[in-house]
Amino acid sequence: MAGVDGGILFPAERLRGWTEEIMQRVGVDRQDAVLLTDSMIEANLRGVDTHGITRMLCVYVERIEKGVMSAATRLDVVREKASTVLIDCHNSIGQMGAAKAMTMTIEKAAHTGVAFSAVSHSNHYGMAAYWAMRALPRGMIGFSSTNAPAAMAPTGGRTALFGTNPFAVAIPADRELPVVLDLATTVVARGRINLYAKQDRPLEPGWAFDDRGVPTTDPHAALRGLLAPIGGYKGYGIALAIDFICGILTGSNYGAHFPGFLADNMVEPTDVGSVFAAVNVESFMEPAEFTAAVDRAVEEIRNSAKAEGAERIYIPGEIEFATRAERLAKGIPIPSPVVDDFVSLGNRLGVPFPR
Repeated sequence: MAGVDGGILFPAERLRGWTEEIMQRVGVDRQDAVLLTDSMIEANLRGVDTHGITRMLCVYVERIEKGVMSAATRLDVVREKASTVLIDCHNSIGQMGAAKAMTMTIEKAAHTGVAFSAVSHSNHYGMAAYWAMRALPRGMIGFSSTNAPAAMAPTGGRTALFGTNPFAVAIPADRELPVVLDLATTVVARGRINLYAKQDRPLEPGWAFDDRGVPTTDPHAALRGLLAPIGGYKGYGIALAIDFICGILTGSNYGAHFPGFLADNMVEPTDVGSVFAAVNVESFMEPAEFTAAVDRAVEEIRNSAKAEGAERIYIPGEIEFATRAERLAKGIPIPSPVVDDFVSLGNRLGVPFPR
């Protein structure tokens, strides 16, 4: 997982309240600040710290303060049919466009059975699973994906042409937890490399390459180089498909056309594209029949024969749900260098960080 391995524990609600205040201090509307904060805190709770306040808060604040990302939300529907919609986000905070798109997608799927939406000229939207999981309370299957600034080379190359390009699928169950698959098309997210570099920790072998395309465990060399795709050429192919659908189809940036990474580019808007989908189970079978079948399938997988040395078999999302429960009880770990950043940010904006 893209989580930190240790740090000072802070109660989630204290971090939530402080983050909401910080975002409002830089001009974000209160209601938008609540949504943006929730997306980040949920990422931290689920152990996806690269998309939580641990990694993204200071980046979002700096981009807003430097005028690279708009604090004000402006969302316009530019194309719409019965089961599709395209929303121009006008450089609004990515979570705002994602929320509107997923809401409309779910509403449309309730009538048409399946719906697909996209946003253009947007920004980093946080944890992909956060949006896919919004379909679960309606008993639907949810999907979300986005493209990102280039950090991966095509197989056989050493020029970065594709981002981490994550996607998430959330499938409802009955007695069992929902099945939630959330992954980047790189072995790790670039934010995890950043977190390791901030702590001067070596990377795991197979995570990244230097700028010559040579495998490296040096996080600083990796930041100047490339991320490794999942599954070799297969990961490259998936990243390409996501980039074309999220970027080219929406009229947003794609490939090497991004102006730079979020934390490094404080001059130009990122202009990402994202897509969302919802499948109304009722269009194919009775919802209760479906969720009962998912329960049976999950039990079959979990109870199947284990490899030698394996203690248990996990279902996608199961570790994240367990991490969420643990962090709600014990607190969210924030590494000391990040705590120092938060203290400085809070002092500068007049919102002291909770100690």
